[in-house]
Amino acid sequence: MSAIPTNLNEILEISRLYCAQNLSLLAVFDLDSTLFNVSTRTHKIISEFADLHNIDRLKNIEVLPQDWGLKEAVLRAGFSAEADLELLQSLRNFWSEKFFSGDYLRYDVPYEGAISFVQELNDSGCEIIYLTGRDQNRMYKGTLEVLRKWGFPVNETHLFLKPTKEQDDELYKDDWFKKLNHTKYKKIFYFENEPVNVNAIRTSCPEVEIIFLDTTHARKQEVTNPIKQIKNFSR
Repeated sequence: MSAIPTNLNEILEISRLYCAQNLSLLAVFDLDSTLFNVSTRTHKIISEFADLHNIDRLKNIEVLPQDWGLKEAVLRAGFSAEADLELLQSLRNFWSEKFFSGDYLRYDVPYEGAISFVQELNDSGCEIIYLTGRDQNRMYKGTLEVLRKWGFPVNETHLFLKPTKEQDDELYKDDWFKKLNHTKYKKIFYFENEPVNVNAIRTSCPEVEIIFLDTTHARKQEVTNPIKQIKNFSR
């Protein structure tokens, strides 16, 4: 993938210019690994598991922002997928139950510059929507609370989560963009970290300008075409 330098101040200027002309703009933001670093959530869950089972090797484990899930952190800590299979399966089940619950979202931390950028974009007149693969039943309340806690501009009608946990993230987001009234907006920006979603929406809605968050992802795909990207929202 070829990275295209992205100047976030230019996006703000475009928003101010267009909105001054009464032209509608939309910015859609994913949450996990886009606006929020979720490695702190994983670290908290592993620490609780270590305390619960008194496993010293897990108590000081390091979870890096570029880790995806558990695997990289536990392998760095010296655990083996073969020798520690039963323990790691138990940890995985514990992590999955906690990670995909609303109670642990408060441990996420916004990426550098994320709060101020979204606030300024909102203040410029751009419409802000949050589109996430989190599901309604388990994570809506916690998602709304953590956005408000950190000061992100949020309207309940502009927060979209999957109806059910079983629904595929890619299909949900792709379908959401297909159903969006694109003619309402002069320009649409989409901030997303997962190449699977990026590739799908670039194909179905090429008019959407996607900014790829080069943070971490599921390693299922790579972004297939040159695309604008950033590592965080610092300017």
